[in-house]
Amino acid sequence: MLRVASLRAIVLVGIACLTGCASYKVVNGARTYFDSNTGSTWSVVDEPLIFARSRTDVAAYARDYVTLVAIQVDVSAQDHDYLMLYRWSTVDPRFSPPPGPDQGELEILADGREIRLQPLAQLPVRPDERRGLHEPAHAQMRTYAYAVDPSLLRFVAGSRDLTVRMPQESVQLPFTLWGDGRRALARFADTLDGRTQAAP
Repeated sequence: MLRVASLRAIVLVGIACLTGCASYKVVNGARTYFDSNTGSTWSVVDEPLIFARSRTDVAAYARDYVTLVAIQVDVSAQDHDYLMLYRWSTVDPRFSPPPGPDQGELEILADGREIRLQPLAQLPVRPDERRGLHEPAHAQMRTYAYAVDPSLLRFVAGSRDLTVRMPQESVQLPFTLWGDGRRALARFADTLDGRTQAAP
Protein backbone atom coordinates (compact mmCIF):
# COMPACT_ATOMS: atom_id res chain seq x y z
CA MET A 1 0.00 0.00 0.00
CA LEU A 2 2.83 2.39 0.80
CA ARG A 3 4.35 1.74 -2.62
CA VAL A 4 1.06 2.52 -4.39
CA ALA A 5 0.58 5.65 -2.29
CA SER A 6 4.07 6.89 -3.13
CA LEU A 7 3.49 6.34 -6.86
CA ARG A 8 0.25 8.30 -6.74
CA ALA A 9 2.10 11.07 -4.90
CA ILE A 10 4.59 11.27 -7.78
CA VAL A 11 1.71 11.80 -10.20
CA LEU A 12 -0.07 14.37 -8.05
CA VAL A 13 3.04 16.52 -7.73
CA GLY A 14 2.58 17.37 -11.40
CA ILE A 15 -0.66 19.30 -10.76
CA ALA A 16 0.97 21.91 -8.54
CA CYS A 17 0.31 25.54 -9.49
CA LEU A 18 2.71 27.34 -11.79
CA THR A 19 4.95 29.80 -9.99
CA GLY A 20 5.85 33.37 -10.86
CA CYS A 21 3.54 35.32 -13.16
CA ALA A 22 1.30 32.44 -14.26
CA SER A 23 -2.10 31.98 -12.62
CA TYR A 24 -4.95 29.55 -13.17
CA LYS A 25 -8.64 29.03 -12.62
CA VAL A 26 -10.73 25.82 -12.77
CA VAL A 27 -13.87 25.87 -14.93
CA ASN A 28 -15.92 22.82 -15.99
CA GLY A 29 -13.19 20.29 -15.27
CA ALA A 30 -10.37 22.30 -16.90
CA ARG A 31 -7.51 24.30 -15.44
CA THR A 32 -6.89 27.43 -17.50
CA TYR A 33 -3.52 29.13 -17.14
CA PHE A 34 -2.61 32.64 -18.20
CA ASP A 35 0.96 33.94 -18.37
CA SER A 36 0.96 37.73 -18.08
CA ASN A 37 4.52 37.97 -19.41
CA THR A 38 3.87 36.22 -22.71
CA GLY A 39 0.10 36.67 -23.00
CA SER A 40 -0.25 32.94 -23.70
CA THR A 41 -3.16 30.88 -22.41
CA TRP A 42 -3.46 27.12 -22.13
CA SER A 43 -6.10 24.88 -20.61
CA VAL A 44 -5.57 21.40 -19.18
CA VAL A 45 -7.95 18.64 -18.14
CA ASP A 46 -8.40 18.55 -14.38
CA GLU A 47 -7.46 14.86 -14.08
CA PRO A 48 -5.24 12.81 -16.43
CA LEU A 49 -5.62 9.29 -17.76
CA ILE A 50 -2.93 7.03 -16.31
CA PHE A 51 -2.07 3.62 -17.75
CA ALA A 52 0.29 1.01 -16.34
CA ARG A 53 1.78 -2.37 -17.19
CA SER A 54 3.43 -4.75 -14.77
CA ARG A 55 7.18 -5.36 -15.18
CA THR A 56 7.68 -8.24 -12.77
CA ASP A 57 10.03 -9.67 -15.42
CA VAL A 58 12.69 -7.28 -14.09
CA ALA A 59 11.58 -6.49 -10.52
CA ALA A 60 8.75 -7.16 -8.10
CA TYR A 61 6.10 -4.41 -8.11
CA ALA A 62 7.85 -2.57 -10.97
CA ARG A 63 5.66 -0.88 -13.59
CA ASP A 64 5.87 1.17 -16.75
CA TYR A 65 3.45 4.10 -16.95
CA VAL A 66 1.81 6.28 -19.58
CA THR A 67 0.12 9.49 -18.46
CA LEU A 68 -2.17 11.12 -21.05
CA VAL A 69 -3.14 14.76 -20.57
CA ALA A 70 -5.54 16.68 -22.82
CA ILE A 71 -4.65 20.34 -23.28
CA GLN A 72 -5.66 23.31 -25.39
CA VAL A 73 -3.13 25.98 -26.33
CA ASP A 74 -4.01 29.49 -27.47
CA VAL A 75 -1.65 30.51 -30.28
CA SER A 76 -2.27 33.98 -31.75
CA ALA A 77 -5.93 33.89 -30.67
CA GLN A 78 -6.46 30.43 -32.21
CA ASP A 79 -7.02 27.36 -30.04
CA HIS A 80 -5.32 24.03 -30.79
CA ASP A 81 -5.97 20.71 -29.04
CA TYR A 82 -3.32 18.18 -28.05
CA LEU A 83 -2.68 15.06 -26.02
CA MET A 84 0.48 15.22 -23.95
CA LEU A 85 2.02 11.83 -23.16
CA TYR A 86 4.43 11.28 -20.28
CA ARG A 87 6.16 7.90 -20.48
CA TRP A 88 7.78 7.01 -17.16
CA SER A 89 8.70 3.93 -15.18
CA THR A 90 9.77 2.54 -11.82
CA VAL A 91 11.95 -0.01 -13.62
CA ASP A 92 15.69 0.45 -13.19
CA PRO A 93 16.84 1.92 -16.55
CA ARG A 94 19.89 -0.36 -16.46
CA PHE A 95 17.57 -3.31 -17.06
CA SER A 96 14.98 -1.63 -19.28
CA PRO A 97 16.02 1.70 -20.88
CA PRO A 98 13.31 4.32 -21.49
CA PRO A 99 12.08 4.81 -25.08
CA GLY A 100 14.00 7.14 -27.35
CA PRO A 101 12.80 10.55 -28.57
CA ASP A 102 11.82 8.99 -31.91
CA GLN A 103 9.76 6.15 -30.35
CA GLY A 104 6.60 8.06 -29.53
CA GLU A 105 4.07 6.38 -31.80
CA LEU A 106 0.88 5.78 -29.81
CA GLU A 107 -1.94 3.29 -30.29
CA ILE A 108 -5.17 3.78 -28.34
CA LEU A 109 -7.56 0.82 -28.32
CA ALA A 110 -11.00 2.06 -27.28
CA ASP A 111 -13.98 -0.33 -27.42
CA GLY A 112 -12.36 -2.29 -30.25
CA ARG A 113 -11.42 0.77 -32.31
CA GLU A 114 -7.69 1.31 -32.90
CA ILE A 115 -6.52 4.91 -32.98
CA ARG A 116 -2.96 5.51 -34.20
CA LEU A 117 -1.29 8.81 -33.36
CA GLN A 118 2.08 10.10 -34.53
CA PRO A 119 4.06 12.39 -32.21
CA LEU A 120 4.63 16.00 -33.17
CA ALA A 121 8.16 17.05 -34.08
CA GLN A 122 7.94 19.87 -31.52
CA LEU A 123 6.13 19.99 -28.19
CA PRO A 124 3.41 22.66 -28.03
CA VAL A 125 4.45 23.90 -24.57
CA ARG A 126 7.84 24.76 -23.10
CA PRO A 127 9.35 22.70 -20.25
CA ASP A 128 8.72 25.48 -17.72
CA GLU A 129 5.03 25.55 -18.73
CA ARG A 130 4.55 21.81 -18.16
CA ARG A 131 4.73 22.09 -14.38
CA GLY A 132 0.98 22.64 -14.31
CA LEU A 133 0.17 19.96 -16.88
CA HIS A 134 0.15 16.87 -14.64
CA GLU A 135 3.81 16.19 -15.41
CA PRO A 136 5.04 13.35 -13.15
CA ALA A 137 7.91 14.28 -10.86
CA HIS A 138 10.08 11.49 -12.17
CA ALA A 139 13.63 11.59 -13.50
CA GLN A 140 13.25 8.79 -16.06
CA MET A 141 10.57 10.29 -18.27
CA ARG A 142 9.99 10.94 -21.96
CA THR A 143 7.42 13.47 -23.21
CA TYR A 144 5.52 13.38 -26.51
CA ALA A 145 2.56 15.35 -27.92
CA TYR A 146 -0.15 14.58 -30.48
CA ALA A 147 -2.64 16.75 -32.37
CA VAL A 148 -6.24 15.73 -31.60
CA ASP A 149 -9.78 17.12 -31.77
CA PRO A 150 -12.75 17.22 -29.36
CA SER A 151 -14.55 14.32 -31.06
CA LEU A 152 -11.59 11.99 -30.54
CA LEU A 153 -11.25 13.04 -26.89
CA ARG A 154 -14.96 12.49 -26.35
CA PHE A 155 -14.82 9.03 -27.90
CA VAL A 156 -11.90 8.03 -25.67
CA ALA A 157 -13.66 9.46 -22.61
CA GLY A 158 -16.83 7.50 -23.37
CA SER A 159 -15.17 4.14 -24.04
CA ARG A 160 -15.60 1.30 -21.56
CA ASP A 161 -12.64 -0.83 -22.66
CA LEU A 162 -9.52 1.35 -22.91
CA THR A 163 -5.85 0.39 -23.30
CA VAL A 164 -2.80 1.94 -24.98
CA ARG A 165 0.34 0.62 -26.64
CA MET A 166 3.69 2.12 -27.59
CA PRO A 167 4.39 -0.07 -30.65
CA GLN A 168 7.96 1.15 -31.20
CA GLU A 169 9.09 -0.07 -27.79
CA SER A 170 10.81 -3.40 -27.35
CA VAL A 171 8.24 -4.51 -24.74
CA GLN A 172 4.95 -5.02 -26.57
CA LEU A 173 2.64 -5.56 -23.60
CA PRO A 174 -0.27 -3.08 -23.50
CA PHE A 175 -0.81 -0.48 -20.78
CA THR A 176 -4.12 -0.87 -18.92
CA LEU A 177 -6.08 1.86 -17.17
CA TRP A 178 -4.65 2.62 -13.72
CA GLY A 179 -5.89 6.16 -13.00
CA ASP A 180 -9.36 6.79 -14.43
CA GLY A 181 -9.75 10.37 -15.66
CA ARG A 182 -12.45 9.62 -18.24
CA ARG A 183 -15.15 11.76 -16.61
CA ALA A 184 -12.80 14.73 -16.41
CA LEU A 185 -11.81 14.19 -20.04
CA ALA A 186 -15.47 14.16 -21.13
CA ARG A 187 -16.11 17.47 -19.34
CA PHE A 188 -12.96 18.95 -20.87
CA ALA A 189 -13.93 17.85 -24.41
CA ASP A 190 -17.33 19.49 -23.99
CA THR A 191 -15.66 22.84 -23.25
CA LEU A 192 -13.67 22.68 -26.51
CA ASP A 193 -16.55 22.51 -28.99
CA GLY A 194 -17.05 25.62 -31.07
CA ARG A 195 -13.72 27.24 -30.26
CA THR A 196 -11.08 24.90 -31.71
CA GLN A 197 -9.03 25.39 -34.87
CA ALA A 198 -7.14 22.61 -36.62
CA ALA A 199 -3.83 21.97 -34.86
CA PRO A 200 -0.79 23.02 -36.91
